[in-house]
Amino acid sequence: MRPATELRQRWLETVPSMMKRAGMYASDGPQMETVARMFLENLCFLDERDEDFAAIRQTLGDRYGACGVPGAFAQVFGSGSRCVEEVASVYAEQFHRLGYLEVGGTLGESEWAALIDEARTWSGQRDVRRDEVEAAFGPPGLVVGLRVLCYVSTAGEWAFFDCWEETVRRYAPGKGCCEPVPGDGPLVRSVRVPAPDFRSGLVLTLFGSWAHRSA
Repeated sequence: MRPATELRQRWLETVPSMMKRAGMYASDGPQMETVARMFLENLCFLDERDEDFAAIRQTLGDRYGACGVPGAFAQVFGSGSRCVEEVASVYAEQFHRLGYLEVGGTLGESEWAALIDEARTWSGQRDVRRDEVEAAFGPPGLVVGLRVLCYVSTAGEWAFFDCWEETVRRYAPGKGCCEPVPGDGPLVRSVRVPAPDFRSGLVLTLFGSWAHRSA
């Protein structure tokens, strides 16, 4: 039988992969929450950090409500919204807080303040694309599922830019098939900034406001 240290290392190696390819580990938000919570709970159990895990469960319960993390997103974007990457990113923050997940870089106090101030001005006002975010704030510390940009402050706070790009296909004359139509890059649907609860920290862009009304 392999020792517990090898099992722990295997779990730690799986966590970054789970964040990078969230869609391979779950088909919807509730599944993603189950998988991520299981890994987090098992790591805490092995490291005798039961109180840390209990504190995280309490924090997430207070912030997202009785329906859990995926339920909070479903209330905004509809029950048909998978939100796999969004849910995974919520748990990415918790893995990082406990030292189980590394990020590529952090933002200093002034950079962080500028990011939060700028993001809040987008509330229902205009469309923002992913490349605009990266041009303004630099590369994110972590990208979840190629779709959620995660920025982390040196103080340990997280902000999430949830990007979305619909695949549009059009018939290609003479080829007898449909091909993807090139777009202008993913749009930011919402930004999540630190707040006591999910809704007060949620900033919907113009596109996000439309998606919310259409849900």
